[in-house]
Amino acid sequence: MKNCIILLLFISSFQFSISNRKQTRYNTIQLKRIIDILKKQFTDEFEGQTSINHNRANSNNNFKESENYETEVDPNDHVDIELWNKLNEQDMKNMPEINDYSDEIVALKWLKWCVRIEQRYNQVGALLEWNYETNITEENQKAITKQNLIQTPFSRLALSLAKEFNEYMKYSKKDDLKRIFGRLATGTVSNNDDDVKKTSTLHGQLEDIYATTEVCELNDKKKCYTLSPYLERVMQIEKDYDRLLWAWKGWHDGCGNKVRPVYLPFVDLLNKNVKENGYHDLSVSVSIRIDHV
Repeated sequence: MKNCIILLLFISSFQFSISNRKQTRYNTIQLKRIIDILKKQFTDEFEGQTSINHNRANSNNNFKESENYETEVDPNDHVDIELWNKLNEQDMKNMPEINDYSDEIVALKWLKWCVRIEQRYNQVGALLEWNYETNITEENQKAITKQNLIQTPFSRLALSLAKEFNEYMKYSKKDDLKRIFGRLATGTVSNNDDDVKKTSTLHGQLEDIYATTEVCELNDKKKCYTLSPYLERVMQIEKDYDRLLWAWKGWHDGCGNKVRPVYLPFVDLLNKNVKENGYHDLSVSVSIRIDHV
């Protein structure tokens, strides 16, 4: 029984490694589709939202004074973390007035505001994740946790307002508005900053374990593989039982004991979060969000 439990835990943690990356991609895809819908269906309301000029020499001192600064994503993928966080902080103070959640014009103005901020946070997050995955250090992990805490207030505000709009937009005659607010309203966000910090830290520890654990060939200890991409590929396509056993057992022996004390509290925090947001458990939350992509 004990071995069975350990195996199930190992399988679950391996699935987390894959599903977490999928969820990140789903979030990015969802934002892109929302932007595409807005540009296609509501051109007049969203014209001019395709580029950003964040010249560092001009922006740091003048961004608060200028009412006409560009606010979208750089087509060359330059990400200025400090500046974009400042721009988002300023934009959050200038949220459009909401006097009627059933008014589609009000909803569109709010979406324009929301998407502008979300685009910046999305690319900042992607850059920090890339920095960490290509250079796994405590400093890079702390940068991710810090950024999560910075953008959490916006996530809380945006989710609560999206749910308010969705109560009316789900009856809209515009199918695109239904889809957009239906997607936005399925999100989850923690109301506890300590939980946000703990979740981010535990997530980083798991990624560290998954990224650094290696499995070596039985007949060549100098030939070793990490989970991604080699071992994941082996587990997906390999038909030879002995080869599969080598991959599973080798990776479990290398990281199984390290994963358990991190993975269990991590999942507990995720379940606590989704329950606070009205879902039965984590699996329900994830499936609903994926269905809305």
